[in-house]
Amino acid sequence: MGDWSKLQHDLLELIAQQHLTKLEDYVAFGAVCTSWRAAAAKRKNFKGLQLWQQIPCLMLAESEEENDNHREFYSLIEKEIVAKISLPKLKGKKCYESLGWLLAVGQEGDMTLLNPFSDVEIPLPPGTTFPDNDWLNTDPEIFVEIFVLSARPSETSDFVVMLVCGSVGYLAFWRQGDQNWTKIETHNAAYSAVNYHNGQFYAIDCTGTLVACDVSGPNPTKARMLTQLVLDFKHLYIVLESSSSDKESLLVVTRDNYSHYADDDDQPNYGTTEFKLYEVDLSGGTWKEIHSLGNKAVFVGHSASTSLEVSSNKFSLPGIQPNHIYFTDDCWEAYKSIQEVTGGKDMGVYNLETGTIQPFYQGPRRLSNISPSIWITPKF
Repeated sequence: MGDWSKLQHDLLELIAQQHLTKLEDYVAFGAVCTSWRAAAAKRKNFKGLQLWQQIPCLMLAESEEENDNHREFYSLIEKEIVAKISLPKLKGKKCYESLGWLLAVGQEGDMTLLNPFSDVEIPLPPGTTFPDNDWLNTDPEIFVEIFVLSARPSETSDFVVMLVCGSVGYLAFWRQGDQNWTKIETHNAAYSAVNYHNGQFYAIDCTGTLVACDVSGPNPTKARMLTQLVLDFKHLYIVLESSSSDKESLLVVTRDNYSHYADDDDQPNYGTTEFKLYEVDLSGGTWKEIHSLGNKAVFVGHSASTSLEVSSNKFSLPGIQPNHIYFTDDCWEAYKSIQEVTGGKDMGVYNLETGTIQPFYQGPRRLSNISPSIWITPKF
């Protein structure tokens, strides 16, 4: 039998162009060897790439079996598991997602960027390089709250990693070549959300103060206050695209949770009850509550928050409902306090019109108190 790894590149591209239509096709094809993966990764060769790179899929929680290093990926389009990938580098680590890349945080403070589909890995400075030795004062499983990339490392070396992290929820960033993490100087603490838009990072704290950070500018460690939203203390998210397209704006999403004890001896219970939307005009610093996403859907959780246009007169994204919020379980304060494994149970899709919640996945590998299920948008 011939050596499949030595097939001519033109032939590999032809095979990829004619036969790669689904995510599992790409994974199987690219797993053969480096040359096959290179052929599969070329965008013109992957028929389903444009659609797959728009719709997040669910990376399920890690297996409780010690020798099982695979992670499974559930598609909202197919409504089934569409890929199973061996990812031993993620075993026992907390995972976060941004732009199709994962941040993996280990118990000893090791941090790595990893693309689970191309297996490209970028080491980051460890937790011990954060200011004021804050890593030593915080549970490693909850040291990082939010992770956002300014750009995909596969497309440019000029990217920035921004975190909400530490015992008080401060902002810290890392750029290529840095030996340590750099803290953003702000008057506020307990940041709840951060995202990247048009050259700047936008962050909001638990009091509703929205700030902008230009880490590529002359004052990279300074944050500029933009506006103050009047909000109760809730889970907050910043989404890059709002329901209006005629002005420069962001969408702030709030998430209400309940947490209670049935009696003094029981474990706490928790779950999501409601979402609200607030549109922020970045040019004027004004904001208002809105009640509909129109033809868009929003995805939130331990991944960078994002929105999708679900339908227009030119296209329709299958499996996604407009005016809905798809959420995963990021309430670590609750599931870390429960003895049994419950991280990942608070997942569902919220209908903004009716205020009702329905499940979108109820299969195995939902739960983990270390690394529960998260959204990931495949990027090759």
